[in-house]
Formats: sequence, C-alpha cells, structure tokens
Amino acid sequence: MVESRENMRSVRAGRKRFVAMAATYFFGVFNDNFFKQAALLLAVSAGLSELQGQATMLFSLPFVLFSAHGGWLADRFPKRQVIISVKVLEVIAMAIGAYGLLTLDWSWILAMVFLMGLQSTIFGPALNGSIPELYPSWYVTKANAFLKLVTTTAILLGMALAGIALDQNWFETQIPFGQTLVAILVLSIASIGLAFSFGIQNIANTHKATPFPWAGPLVSLKDTLDFRFDPPLALAVAGDCFFYFVSLLAVMVINTMGLSQLQMSKSCTSLLAVALMIGVCIGSLVAAKITSSERWAHVLAPASFGMGVCLLVTGIIAGSPMANQFFLLLLSLVGAGVCGGIFLIPLTSFIQVRPAAHRKGKVIGADNFCAFSSMLVAGQLFTVIDSSFKPSSNMFILGIFAIVASILFFVVVHRIKRAAKESKKSLC
Repeated sequence: MVESRENMRSVRAGRKRFVAMAATYFFGVFNDNFFKQAALLLAVSAGLSELQGQATMLFSLPFVLFSAHGGWLADRFPKRQVIISVKVLEVIAMAIGAYGLLTLDWSWILAMVFLMGLQSTIFGPALNGSIPELYPSWYVTKANAFLKLVTTTAILLGMALAGIALDQNWFETQIPFGQTLVAILVLSIASIGLAFSFGIQNIANTHKATPFPWAGPLVSLKDTLDFRFDPPLALAVAGDCFFYFVSLLAVMVINTMGLSQLQMSKSCTSLLAVALMIGVCIGSLVAAKITSSERWAHVLAPASFGMGVCLLVTGIIAGSPMANQFFLLLLSLVGAGVCGGIFLIPLTSFIQVRPAAHRKGKVIGADNFCAFSSMLVAGQLFTVIDSSFKPSSNMFILGIFAIVASILFFVVVHRIKRAAKESKKSLC
C-alpha cells in the first residue's frame, strides 16, 4: 500500500515536469512535419517527385552518422542542457529552410532537412531517456502513449496545415503568399519551442565516465550487433525499423498518389496523410490499455497484419475509380494508422525501460541508428518504385510486405517465448 502511494506521488510529480517537455516536443515535431510536408508538396507540384526520396535520405543520414554521439550526449550531460542546445539549432535550421522556401532554392531546403535530421538525432535520446527518469517503469507505457498522442497530434496538424497554408492567397505578392506564410510560421514556432525548453526540469547526470564515440557509425554498428545477446530487445529494435520503413514509404506514396495519380489538391493530399496519423493516435491509446513494457510482443503479428491489409485495401481503392473514393481512402488509412499505433507504442516503451540507467542513451541511440538506416533505405527505394509503378500499385505492394512481415513476427515471438520457458525450466 505504501509503495503504491509512493508510485502515485511519483506519477503526479512526473506529470507536472512532463508538460514542458511535451510542449517542447510538440512544437519541434509540428515544425519538422509542417516544413517537410510543405517542401514535399512543392516538389511534387513542380514535377520533382524524386526530391521526396532525396529529402528522406538527407533527413535520415545524420541518424546513421551521429546516433552514437546523440546517445553519448544524453548519457554524459544533463538532458535539459542537451535539449535546449538542440532547440537553438532548430531555430538556425528553420531560418535556412525559410530562406529556401522564399527563394524556392532546393539546395537551401535540402540543407535545412539535413540539419533538421541532425537536431532530431541529438534530441531523441535526451527526451526518450528522460521518460524513465520521470516515471516508475510500470507507468512508462502510459506516458509514452500520451507522448505519442501529443506528437502525433503535432504531426497531424503539421501535415494538414502545410497543404492548407500553401493554398492560401490573402494578398498578391511577388513570392507566392503560401510560401511566405510557411516561412514565417516555421521561424515563429521554432522560437516558441525554444522558450518552452527552458521549463524542462534539470535532472543531474551521474554517468560521466562514458568514452566519446570517436568512431561514430562503427560504434552504433557495434552497439546494434550487441542486441543479439538480448533477443527481446533485438526484436523490439527490428520492429521499430519495420514500422518506420513502412510508414515513411506510405507517406511518400500518399503524396504522389494524391497529387499525381488522383489529381487532388495539396490540402486533400495532406488530409490523406493526416488520416494515417489520426489512426496512430487512436492506436496509441488502445496500446496503453492492452500492453505494458513487460507484456507487449503478443500484439506485433496481428498489428502488422492489420497494417498490411489496410494498406493493401488503400492501393485497391486508389487504383479503381469508385464512388466515395476519397472517404474510403480516409477510412482505410485510419485503419492502417490504428494498427501502426498498437504496434509502435509497446516497442518504444520496452526499448526505454530495458537498458540500465547508464546505458539508456547508448541503446536509444543505437535504435535510432537502426530505424533511420531503414528510413535511408526507404528513401532510396522510393526513387526506384516511384519511377517504375503507379502509386496505387506501390501501396498495394507495401501492404503485401507488411502481411509477410506479420508472419515473421509471429514465428520470432513464438521462438523467443519458447526459449524463455526453457531457460526457466533449466534454472529450476
């Protein structure tokens, strides 16, 4: 009883400290997605669909090169100090991106995308490593579900408002008004996010003996190979990679499917991506009810299967002109998102809770290295499939891939459970 009361006090105190962190994350995620979606829509509208793949690769590259350094910073310095420094970098990146938007100079826009990836590489381990410091382990899944709800809302708003902002024409200006509006907003929101970051609680860091990862990606690769000694953690990281690979390809295919194949407006195309994110929000809340950081693997196969079926149906609907096509696309994409949220949240929680306190930054950094390596591959793959097949066909293929992956997840989860049972028997 006493322990239960202490846990609840810890949760209430953590909630208060969590507000500034959630707000900081919200504005950062909103800005990333608002700018990126605006840039991708402009690229597709200009007949430069291949820039989607290039932008994705540039955003992912810092995670491959610097994830070990991001993890080291989170373990070596107070996480509040790291987060504030990263938010300053975001303001600089958004200034570069705003200039690129105003001049429609793709070199500046792509440079900003790279910097955006760099600041996310450093920001992720600091923020995710803070959650287990604020909450007891039994509450981490619920905290992650709430954070995913906050960040997914930010993604939703960013992706939806990007198309809407670009379509605005309040005044006649030399530079299209929509581009000017986006440039002003990204700078303003970056500044607001920086202001909120000063409200994050400073938690002393006692792990200061970690050596600097001079080898960078090689250190991340070694840390990744070490996951083989912990099969459940290896499964969680593999699941994380799968989710981001599929979801990123889905969003890029949605953009070309809406604008190029179905001849939709930028606003309607953004709403298709928003439907996917709404589903993730719903799925995150469901995951908080049916999983925990201790019991999570049972949802991987059915959630992956559900994602696959919904993406496959999306491809069929987009490729077959029918009544209420837009409404049906929204429904199928919401369904894919729900399954995605159920799939992702327990993985995130397990990866945060599993490592020892002094290794959380290292493990989260290695997980980022793996996830964004898969996104780097996704960006390269998109440039190939986009020029080879219709977007509706690509969505269909993506659905088949997720269904096949669900079978693999079922087999691996079963083997890990069987090995755990045999290990318990041998100990007895």
